[in-house]
Amino acid sequence: MKTTSLSGKIFDAVNIVFLALLAIITLYPFWHVLVGSVLPYEEAIKSSFNLFPTKWTFEAYEYIFSKDTILQSLLVSVLVTVLGTLYQLFITAITAYPLIKQDLPGRSAIFLFMVFTMFFSGGLIPYYLLIKNLGMVNSLAVMIIPAALSMYNMIVLKTFFQSIPVELEESAKMDGAGYMTVFFRIILPLSIPSLATIGLFIAVGQWNNWYQPMLFLNDKDLWPLAMVLRDILINNNTNATASFSAMNEQFMLADTIKYAIVMVSVIPIIIVYPFIQKHFVKGVMIGSIKS
Repeated sequence: MKTTSLSGKIFDAVNIVFLALLAIITLYPFWHVLVGSVLPYEEAIKSSFNLFPTKWTFEAYEYIFSKDTILQSLLVSVLVTVLGTLYQLFITAITAYPLIKQDLPGRSAIFLFMVFTMFFSGGLIPYYLLIKNLGMVNSLAVMIIPAALSMYNMIVLKTFFQSIPVELEESAKMDGAGYMTVFFRIILPLSIPSLATIGLFIAVGQWNNWYQPMLFLNDKDLWPLAMVLRDILINNNTNATASFSAMNEQFMLADTIKYAIVMVSVIPIIIVYPFIQKHFVKGVMIGSIKS
């Protein structure tokens, strides 16, 4: 029979209490926004603190999905996230793979030059002028093409590639396979955990990206959901909140609409995460340790 010392029991109890408090602190903001998004007007004006509402309504969600602006921004976010994630994963993979080859001429110099860009950049003004001269201002391409490669993701993936036994590649080459065949038929299939992990990082960054649209997208029809949400929450868009305040014969707090938009922007990532979770820990651990 397994016995636990008194000190062990105390440690377990303190650990459970600490983790429970941490979970509550982490989850409460999400719960507060979720509750706020379904509160009826008469309940919302009574108190700003409603932990367990007795009444709820989905009028806020019905309202925002009836607006073309929200639906269009949601579609833009989905498009940019899907294309941007696939594009960045491909660029990251084809960059990391050659850098594991010992016989690549100038491999160390190329790698050091790329790492240099992690710490130094040309600055915002040269970057803006570059994007403008490339003709990507007011184009969805500005949210996809410039963010082709993250050095952090590339280093993680490169380390993962190095953990794959080189004998697999050598045996494939003996059977007549070239570099591209090895890359697509052996390296990538074996790298699914790491690719899934990096893909999740990229997708979350793309979904929450408001900085690029703020700099380069003047046409509001091209704004993603994160930019529309920022415009409402940060800038307190008076036109938007004014239209949110009245609904024909029913009234609704602007905050209720804001909470609903926040939930709409968060839920897609929450839905995607469980499908990636099984690869997440494995991908991070394997990609961070060189065998």
